[in-house]
Amino acid sequence: MKKGFPWIVAVVLAAAAMAASSAFGEGLKVAVIDVNKVLNESEAGKAAKKKMEDRYEELKKKIDARSEEARKMKEDLDKQKILLGKEKLKEREEALNAKVAELRQLSQESEKEMQNRQGEITRGVLRIVEAQVDKVVKEEKIDLLLERSSGVVHSNPSLDITAKVLDLVNKENPGGK
Repeated sequence: MKKGFPWIVAVVLAAAAMAASSAFGEGLKVAVIDVNKVLNESEAGKAAKKKMEDRYEELKKKIDARSEEARKMKEDLDKQKILLGKEKLKEREEALNAKVAELRQLSQESEKEMQNRQGEITRGVLRIVEAQVDKVVKEEKIDLLLERSSGVVHSNPSLDITAKVLDLVNKENPGGK
């Protein structure tokens, strides 16, 4: 399905271009936006990124601590291997294996949490951006809005509404709250 996506975009853009060429006489207004720039440079986007980085650091510290515990357990086991009896050796090896399994599970859960949070936070910021895009589209009576990363090879800088949307997002959501 993803292989067909560029073709779909090309067909939609071609259809839009054909519609635009016939409607230019009627005053079709086209604009371009770089949504990624708005996401990355807006206060809301920066705040979301900071939240993600902070949570990542928390999880990383937790994983590093557990990893260090497992490393120490392994070192102790290697040092005492000769001195321990079969029962004690087996007991310690099982404890080490349990610690490694726990570490693996914690890593997987942390990765999943980060992916989920990334999606939630991005959707939240996108809702803010979309509201401001809608406002600009209505105010300027834009008929066709193209996203820069979706196949726009070149556009006149005067068509770009990115800075205007970025300003509105920051005014509407100061401090990224």
